[in-house]
Order: sequence, then C-alpha cells, then structure tokens
Amino acid sequence: MSNPNLPTPTIDAATYYDVASQQLHLVITYPSGVAIWPNDIVVNLIAPSSATPTKVGNGAPTFTANTKTGTIVMPLALASASQGGQLTVASLDTSWESSSPSDPWMIPAINSSPFTSVPTASFTSLGSVEVTWSWIQKMGATAQQVTLTIAGQTPVTTMVKSPDVTATFTMAQAKNLFMPGKKVAIQCIPIAPGLWATPVNTTFSIPKSSAMTSISLNTPPLLSSECTMTSLSVQGTNTMQVWWGTPEGAIETAEFPLQRFHPETAQFASASTVSDTGSCLASVSVNSTKQLVWWITETGAIDGQVNSGKGWASPGTGPGEAYPFNEAGTASTANGGSMTSLLLGNNGTILFWVDAKGAIGCCRWFASSGWQAVFDALPPGTASATTQLTTLSVGSTAYLFCVSPDGAIVGGSWSDANSGTLGLMSPVAVAPLNSAAPDGGLTSISVNAREIAVLWTTPKNSIDIAFLFEEPYSFRNFQRPLTVSQSVLGGTGIAVYSMEANQYSVWWIGQSSDLRRTNVDFTKVSSTPTPDWPVFEEVGPDSCKKMRSLLVQKVSGTQVDVFYVNAKGAVAGLSYES
Repeated sequence: MSNPNLPTPTIDAATYYDVASQQLHLVITYPSGVAIWPNDIVVNLIAPSSATPTKVGNGAPTFTANTKTGTIVMPLALASASQGGQLTVASLDTSWESSSPSDPWMIPAINSSPFTSVPTASFTSLGSVEVTWSWIQKMGATAQQVTLTIAGQTPVTTMVKSPDVTATFTMAQAKNLFMPGKKVAIQCIPIAPGLWATPVNTTFSIPKSSAMTSISLNTPPLLSSECTMTSLSVQGTNTMQVWWGTPEGAIETAEFPLQRFHPETAQFASASTVSDTGSCLASVSVNSTKQLVWWITETGAIDGQVNSGKGWASPGTGPGEAYPFNEAGTASTANGGSMTSLLLGNNGTILFWVDAKGAIGCCRWFASSGWQAVFDALPPGTASATTQLTTLSVGSTAYLFCVSPDGAIVGGSWSDANSGTLGLMSPVAVAPLNSAAPDGGLTSISVNAREIAVLWTTPKNSIDIAFLFEEPYSFRNFQRPLTVSQSVLGGTGIAVYSMEANQYSVWWIGQSSDLRRTNVDFTKVSSTPTPDWPVFEEVGPDSCKKMRSLLVQKVSGTQVDVFYVNAKGAVAGLSYES
C-alpha cells in the first residue's frame, strides 16, 4: 500500500551491480528537508518487457553518521540483471506502507566483451609484484579493483583508476611471503559506471632461476662483520676455493670440487685481522701453479699466502718473494679495509688497496722478477674510507674504480700495465659527485675489447650502471638505472657475471634481506631508461645478513657459483648450471 506522506529516497550514482557476487550495492539519499524517515526501503525491478514492478527485496540501509545517505546490499540474480530494465526504491514503514517510488535507476548493460586487456604480472627489482593491463576505451571502464591472494593469508586489495594501468603489491603487504616459486592468485574486476564487471582471474609464481642448487657447508662458519670473501677457481681442475675472516680475526677456507656441495671448512691462517670487524680479502690465480691470497692485518699490514703447486704457504723471504706491503700502516683497516687484485695476462698481477689517507696503494708482481716497489696508483683523498674497489683489464690496459669521499665514481686506467713501469695514468670519471653510496656495492665487467661496464649502489639504494668506451686520448660514457629506488639493502655488495652472449646477471641483497638477480641485455640498456629487466627471487626474505660480501666465481665452462652471507652470518651459496 502506498502512503504519499512517507518521504521518497533517491538512488545515488554510487549504486552498482556486482556481476561476480550477483548482488546489488544500492546507495540511497533522503531529501535535505526530511528529518525522520522509516528504517526500511523496498526495491522493485521494472523489466524491459513489462510495465509492472517486481519486488527485488526490502531491508534496512546502513546510514553514514550524521548524513541522510545509506547503503544496502541485496541479491539480484545475474539472469534478471542481464535483461536490463530499471530499479526503483521507496521508503517502507512498519505497517508495510511505502512511499511513492523514486526516479528509476537504469541497470547497466552486462555483456561478455572484456573491459581491459588480459592482465599480466611481473616481479620487480623492488621485490614487488606488478599487475598491468590496458584499457579498452569503448567499454567505458573507469577503474579496476585488483586483489592478490596467498594461500592462508588475508587478501590484499587495491583500486586503480583510469588512465593508470598498474597495481603494485609490495613485499611488506605480502608479509615477506614473496618467496622463490611462491604461487599467488590475482583477480581483476573492471569497474564501469553502475557496474562491477566479470572478474578476470589468473595466477603468478614468484620467479626463481632454474638449474640452480643451494650450496652449504657441513659446519657453516660465521664471518666477521666487515669481511669480504674471496675465491679462486684453479685452472683445469673444476675446483674452487673460498676464503673468509672469522669474528676472532682468523682466516678460514673451504674447497668445492665440482658437484660436491657440502665440504668441510679449515683454518687457513691464525688470528691476525681486526677481531669482530675482520678484513677485506683478495686473491688471484696467475696460472695452475701460482695462486695468491691476501688479507689486511690489525696493524694495517697486508699478509697472505702463496700456492706454487705444492700447497699453501707463507711467501718466501728472498728478493722478489717477500711482500713489500707487509708493513704496519700500509692499508686502512677502517670497516675492514678495501683491497682488490688484477691478473696481468698469465705472467703477473697487481694488488691495490686503500690506505689511511684515501690513496690507492699498489704493488705489482711479475713471474720474471717477482714483487716490485710499493707506490700510490692514485693520490691521497681519492677514495672514501668505506669504498669497495673494483678492477679489470682489457688487453694490456688495467682499470681501477672506487667511490670518492663526495660520492663520485672515479678511477684510473693504465694503458701498458705489463711494462716495466706502470706508465702514465689516465684519470677516469665515471659518475659525478653524490652518485654513489660510500659504503655500497661496486663492481665492473668487461663488455668487449673497447667497452667496460661499472655498477654501483646509489644513495637511493638502487643500482646504476655506466658504460665506458675507450677512444683515442679520452673516454665517453653513458649512465642508466638497472634497479629502482630502495631495491637494495644499503651497505651490501653487488656481483655481475656474463651468462651468455650479451646477457649479464646482476645479483644484490634486497631490502627484505633476500637475494635477487636480474638478467640484463647490455646492448639494450641505452634504450631502456626505466628499469624493467626480468628479476628472480633466488633466496627468500630474511635469508641474508647486511654485509658487503657478495661474490660470483666461474667454476667450469658450465658452472658458476655465487656466495653470500646468510641471516645467521655464515657462508652460503648458489650454484648455477648452464
């Protein structure tokens, strides 16, 4: 029965029909002059083929505090909604008398045509899952609700308004459950005026590398806090050896024969580095019968051992055999010091280090004459006290790079490093001041006979890369981001290796203390100003410790090993087969 004295509500534009749940989400408002209204409303449907209203349902809307606007959800079968038609509402009092019906609300057309392209998901350098799509303009969608679900967890939902086309789900939102191979469910619901359309469902698995095996030691050793590991692969043996510093200041090692991933550890040298802090280590394999390992002692001297084919031992004391840099005060011990080495063909090596004044100290060894005199390769004030060093050689030219005190990437090149004298140094400016985090990762790799790449951690905790091209009397370079801001855990290292032609893998520790890898085509970096390289979650969240030690070592023609420090502060690794 109709009662014209009852107030009539209006249907708001926020009303919509949800195809997935087959429910009507009705929003109504009473006129401004109305102070009192019945608790209930009644909803009627006028089908296109009939002028007679059919009752859909009745109930009490929930009103927002201090407003005249209320909402109610009631079932409406998809079969009925798909026919179209109009809906009206009226207030309903306790005697079942109703007001005059409202102006009608047209049910939107429901069809099977998609509102967007098929959504795709990817894993980013930030450790997030991104869902992207494109809008089909003629369908009129204004937004999309995207939900990510992990089994056993509360779904995470976000709303994306057109013209934006990306929904991002962070590692924190996923409660650090974006683990290698983890499957997630993704649902996308296109939204048009008055309609939440048919949802599109898909699944996505967090990418991880195939042909990868975990490496562990029988008795996982702890590392000193500022230690950087070093490793060697002995030519022709399919064997590699890793060294690290212990919290007590000693040096330990483990040898990894091919396919045996549970070796025992052994003490290599007694306590001599700064306890707790430890030391940067460096090593080089000149040939199958000449390998060298060095570390910085607590006095700033550089000590080490030599393997001349008869096992590891201290260097000799004769001319050219004794280490001229094994003197107190030679190297800085701040933050474990910084040191690196470079192979010169198959008959020599150069050892570089940072001294207490920020100079780059240097000493060369030749098979024909032994160790030469110590001298400064780069002057005092060149290097930050917390920089890492990286070196490489292309032909007879040697390169060294470091982070300066003002955050620039600087270095030098020596065009004839094999000569009796190191020759004239050419300064190399890679990136301007404030480009690098002083305690961040730094590494380099040769791209071809005239091009090298330098990678570093920025103050925004991302990884940038610069390509340097050698030209007569000069260098030219360009710089690009490889990962996005806050993708890297500050104070950790970077490793890079060429897996195949033009394909380079870069490893780093993520903000979630996880180990990530990206695969980059160096030939396409110049045309990729926004990083979108494929990213793999190699070791899950909370698995790595914040330390600068991260290294990659070729073991054989088909095997590459990566070593990092796990959450317990012990040596751990991954082995990749190709």
